[in-house]
Amino acid sequence: MGAWVGCRRVVWGEGGVVYAWEDGDGGSGHVLVDPEGEVVRPCTARGSAVGAMALRRRAGCVEQPDPRPEARRAFLLVASVIFQEWRRRGRPPETVTRTYW
Repeated sequence: MGAWVGCRRVVWGEGGVVYAWEDGDGGSGHVLVDPEGEVVRPCTARGSAVGAMALRRRAGCVEQPDPRPEARRAFLLVASVIFQEWRRRGRPPETVTRTYW
């Protein structure tokens, strides 16, 4: 059986784009992508940053990673899926779903 992740845009404002996400392991949450599409951070449903973890697209590494491996893995997967689709479409995607085998 494969793993999957799904993201959908829930808020798009001056502070960036908020995506709700869920995965095949029962994980879910929200991430905030800055308006330029360069930085992703975990956030609340309204777009307030949660913790210090962040991923900068150009650097490609997580800053202030969460100590829980499952949280780090989910965050990296969600951020990479959003960044990849944003680059492919040239704009913030409304929804993204990926399945991994």
